[in-house]
Amino acid sequence: MLFLVGDAGVAIAEKSPLLAHMSGEVDRWAGVLPDSSVVVAFLGDNVYPVGIRDRNHRDFPQDSARLWSQLRVLDSESARTKGVVGLFTSGNHDWGNMIGEEGRERLANEERMIAEARESGIHVDLLPAGGTPGPSVHDIRRAARLVFIDTHWFLQERRDLWENAFFEGVTQALATSPSDRTIMMAHHPFRSAGPHGALVPAFNAFGAVYLFKKTGTLIQDLNSPRYATFLTRLRTAFAEGGGPPLVFAGGHDHSLQVLSPLQSSDPPHLLVSGAGSKITGVSTVPGLRMAASRPGYMQLLMLRNGDAHLRVVAADERAQHCDTRPANLEACMVASESAFRVVYTETLTPASKAGPADPPRASR
Repeated sequence: MLFLVGDAGVAIAEKSPLLAHMSGEVDRWAGVLPDSSVVVAFLGDNVYPVGIRDRNHRDFPQDSARLWSQLRVLDSESARTKGVVGLFTSGNHDWGNMIGEEGRERLANEERMIAEARESGIHVDLLPAGGTPGPSVHDIRRAARLVFIDTHWFLQERRDLWENAFFEGVTQALATSPSDRTIMMAHHPFRSAGPHGALVPAFNAFGAVYLFKKTGTLIQDLNSPRYATFLTRLRTAFAEGGGPPLVFAGGHDHSLQVLSPLQSSDPPHLLVSGAGSKITGVSTVPGLRMAASRPGYMQLLMLRNGDAHLRVVAADERAQHCDTRPANLEACMVASESAFRVVYTETLTPASKAGPADPPRASR
């Protein structure tokens, strides 16, 4: 079982019904599945607004609390004894929205804190290693291969030698595991119907705005020239590895989305799970199968036949945070946590098996 949650970097455990609900679900699945069968993937922007600052910085306690709020999902007795694994990947905010040494220092701070959690007995890691593009591979027993990449590295860092090694690594990861059991994860999604996937005018995409806002928001859009080049090379690596992965999952936009690809060379199922602590809107785009601007996360249960059963779990926007008086906090948490429901299910079939299949279902 794979949990997908992104952009949870504002949530504080004591006031986040989403983290509380997900923690309960992690324990429930860990209790019924074999050891080491449950993985929680945190899809970047784990700490807002600018990653984890140095320990002597006045805002370090806030940064630390935000990361530990997510680590606590993995810290129950059941999660520890059943080998639940938490895998964090880096987003642009974890880099501090910076490039070069300053950005890598923010990642090093996050990596050190994750290492401290691991030393305490929590099964957790940062993939890829801080400041590197990946790919990093984690296998869930024999059920699935998870491939983590750092997309912000490609938008901001870009070293030619590392780039070539990266794409060769993607090809190798796919070639050594059935593509229909492979899930690729990054902070930036493959496609999105959210604000970062919106089209921008040509003079913005290719002109001075991109040149002068290297660390700004436009370079983070999925229609930027750099990201388009990255996806083109990624498609080539997919083809050389025997075909695209079954799923490409990301966050970045603060919503829940299930999309179809626009090209046959793309992964057949594209997920956006970035509603861990913030919410933004969703537009109508070709291939959009499901969208919700609500707090929530996703679950992927890998089936023996190679399919993956997707469940989207969400609640009303009012259940996002319990920012209330201490006297009312417990009641808010109980009511909001119980508001989370499965709102969408679908069996994600490999492209090679496309045909009549279980239709997607939206729960009301």
